[in-house]
Amino acid sequence: EEGYFGDNCATVLVGEVDEKGRELSRVTAEALTAAIDGCRPGSCLSDIGATIHAMADEHGYESVEKYCGHGIGTTFHSPPFVQHFRNWDRFELVPGMVFTIEPMLVEGSQKCHVLGDDWTVVTNDGSRAAQFEHMIAITEDGCEVLTAGDRSDENPLALAF
Repeated sequence: EEGYFGDNCATVLVGEVDEKGRELSRVTAEALTAAIDGCRPGSCLSDIGATIHAMADEHGYESVEKYCGHGIGTTFHSPPFVQHFRNWDRFELVPGMVFTIEPMLVEGSQKCHVLGDDWTVVTNDGSRAAQFEHMIAITEDGCEVLTAGDRSDENPLALAF
């Protein structure tokens, strides 16, 4: 509204998905939630990456390093850029910041490329990936998820985990 951008995404499981595929999707969503839970004034961008990377490691996944979260407002992609892997970015979170966190975890190698449609991203080794994203605003005492939407049972796209 009034010239501001919004951004979010979710992996949607379609058809018969095996347990490993459901687990990849669940862990990716949980990594996003854990990263958001740690966002508050005084935290650093590197805390977000460390949280996501630790969950990926724990479950045997890799975090795609080619793509990152980003600041968002009157421009779509702007600083700060939020890496989803261990890093040393000690940029401190302060009230009023708005940015996305959008981890993409993969079963195999994190190396990936964009197809000819200039949109679809696939892993180089053909392994499966999952991605979830939210926009958050840092508040005086934590953060607010701006893209949470309706999580009711009536919403067919509500996450089941």
